[in-house]
Amino acid sequence: MKITILPLFFAVFLFSAAAFSQTTPIKSDFQIWNDTSITFPLIKSKDKSGKEFDRLTFSVNGTLRFGRNVSRPVDERIGFGFNYRLNKYISFVPDALYRGNQPFQGRKDFESRFRFAVNLENKWKKFSLVDRNQIEYRLRNSRKDSIRYKNRLRLNIPLVKNKKELFTPFVSDEPYYDFQAHSWNRNEFFAGIGKRFNKNFSADIFYLFVKDTSFPKTVNGIGVNLKFKVN
Repeated sequence: MKITILPLFFAVFLFSAAAFSQTTPIKSDFQIWNDTSITFPLIKSKDKSGKEFDRLTFSVNGTLRFGRNVSRPVDERIGFGFNYRLNKYISFVPDALYRGNQPFQGRKDFESRFRFAVNLENKWKKFSLVDRNQIEYRLRNSRKDSIRYKNRLRLNIPLVKNKKELFTPFVSDEPYYDFQAHSWNRNEFFAGIGKRFNKNFSADIFYLFVKDTSFPKTVNGIGVNLKFKVN
């Protein structure tokens, strides 16, 4: 009897340890982020000087993020949205996306996000500032829904030679406020370089650092945003 119980106990112990290791949240991670957007101008207008600009655009966006120390995809998103430019200082951006997330082995999250943002922008001779104020409703599977406020401030410093913009170093910071948790529970910091290759294609390459109260609690990584425009 003892001979049969010992192997059974050992097998149960190994199975429990394996299951625990699969569902143990990781506290820090290194990730690679990619975002790709395709923008379609819908309505064009002219400013006071007669220069044409996009009054209303429609965009389709896709996101793929590799995590767990870049060993597998951990975040996939697909979405769409509109951008309505009221004037050169203010624009309104409603959008929606569907997200799948696997932050650590043994856990999968799915949610739909519905968002509305007001972008405030101003340009000076040597730099520009963009302040995005966004409200986000998260419709989550098997978890309570939540509402968050996000405020992203981005500083752009274009490097110009012979009146031609070569590339644009930038930094941005975005804290999140969760109304259900009643706390600022996430912050995303970015520092990188943007480059416009032609009127239909531009890209950002950046370093990222994220602090969160969930898992992983800290993320370091690199990322690239590809932006296409269809005339």
